[in-house]
Amino acid sequence: MSETLNVLGAPMIVKEEAGLFVAEHPVPPGYFVPPHRHEADDELLYVMEGRLTLISEAGETEAAAGTCARFARGDLHGFRNDTDATVRLLVMAQPGVQAAEMFRHFDRAAAKGPLTPDDVMGIAGQYGVRFG
Repeated sequence: MSETLNVLGAPMIVKEEAGLFVAEHPVPPGYFVPPHRHEADDELLYVMEGRLTLISEAGETEAAAGTCARFARGDLHGFRNDTDATVRLLVMAQPGVQAAEMFRHFDRAAAKGPLTPDDVMGIAGQYGVRFG
């Protein structure tokens, strides 16, 4: 199974979602996912190529290729690409059902036109994701 979604302007290639959501996420320069918390999913981010700034309760850290960061449900986390190159990121969420549906919702909504911050917060909130 492989499905490519538009997640807030960047592709997400879904590889698996049966019990564990797995997707490759090419993160373009300047891409930013604000700090947020998942109510139902644990999330793991693995940097396959490039450097990414990870955001957590502890602050910001630079994650180089080979870095794996785990965020339990409820943990504050986010990331951004401060470089001038695309970063290849592997995103895993467990159980991942809400994550998969949320990313599909973003894709469907983006097909209708640009999303506002309120749109993003509203969609995310439907799937147990809270920003800030």
